Amino acid sequence: MTIIELDTGLFPDAQTVSAALRQVARRDTVEAIDLRQRELRESDWDEVMQKLLAADRIVCI
Repeated sequence: MTIIELDTGLFPDAQTVSAALRQVARRDTVEAIDLRQRELRESDWDEVMQKLLAADRIVCI
């Protein structure tokens, strides 16, 4: 299973959720995407959308 972790900076206890996802990563694929980066280009957003569409689960923190 592929899980995408979208780091938005809006969830106050993001570190706990992220740590729990790292535990899951032992059997599933977890990829973190930091949306707070200011230097994201249009091609970066295209890649993010492709990953989101292909993911089995999306976790927003």
